[in-house]
Amino acid sequence: MKIALVIILSFFLLVISYFLYQKSLGAIPFLLASIVLFYLVYYIYTKNSREEEDEQQPEKEEPNKFK
Repeated sequence: MKIALVIILSFFLLVISYFLYQKSLGAIPFLLASIVLFYLVYYIYTKNSREEEDEQQPEKEEPNKFK
């Protein structure tokens, strides 16, 4: 995930939070933040799991046709 996307999403979350707190709806920003953070952690976790699986599996060598 690009860092710029995370920064932009965080900025919009802060703006939305400000307006929702002014209308006494303060729990909604916490819900949105928890969803975003869950997605980020899940993305990082699955990315690391895939890299570990790739390291554990030996690479298949293609047979040399020109022997």
